[in-house]
Amino acid sequence: MRCLSRLKEDTHLFIKLRSHLSFANVIAMIALFVALSGTSYAIKKVGAKDIRKNAVRAKHIKRSQVSSSEIKNKSIRPIDIAPSVTGKTLESSAGQARRDAGPTGVGASTNFTPVATLGGLQPGAYVLLAKVNQSSNVKTEGRCRLSAGDQYDDSNRGLREGGTPEAHSLQLVHAFTGPGNVVLACRAAQGVWSAADTKIISIKVASASSNIVSG
Repeated sequence: MRCLSRLKEDTHLFIKLRSHLSFANVIAMIALFVALSGTSYAIKKVGAKDIRKNAVRAKHIKRSQVSSSEIKNKSIRPIDIAPSVTGKTLESSAGQARRDAGPTGVGASTNFTPVATLGGLQPGAYVLLAKVNQSSNVKTEGRCRLSAGDQYDDSNRGLREGGTPEAHSLQLVHAFTGPGNVVLACRAAQGVWSAADTKIISIKVASASSNIVSG
């Protein structure tokens, strides 16, 4: 009896559903199914060839979605990177002037005698480094100066008699507004002096500043 009752209920439900079916309802359901299936298919099949050139812009890409693995090796050049990201250090260059010996036998004076010059520097900011070994035939004070424009760095060394060399090391930061030169010069208070193993190095940088501080 229970099975017969359940059969009657199922038959009644089927008849009820059938009474609500129409051709329009069936067609609508089929159209909905096809539309949903078609969208899924399209999403799976869209590739790079389906996207118009220049259609995808930075604003369309979610933040942090493009990683190193998605970028072709050697495809990004310095020109593609904004200066705000790297600064202008990618444009750095360096130069050097070298003098192994000389001048020699220079008399005592309050004026500086040029030892080496690094010329032909293009406008821009530079870090300037220099070194020189100075010697004298008497015990005296030796002084060397690295200068660029109106800026300079001085080094004082006590020179021993007998020609024992003393090393001067100088550094300077300077920005040239036009083509410029860097000069290393020395002097001694007494006797005669000589210089050797002189070198000036210039390193061009993006920007430079110089401040006088105390404490």
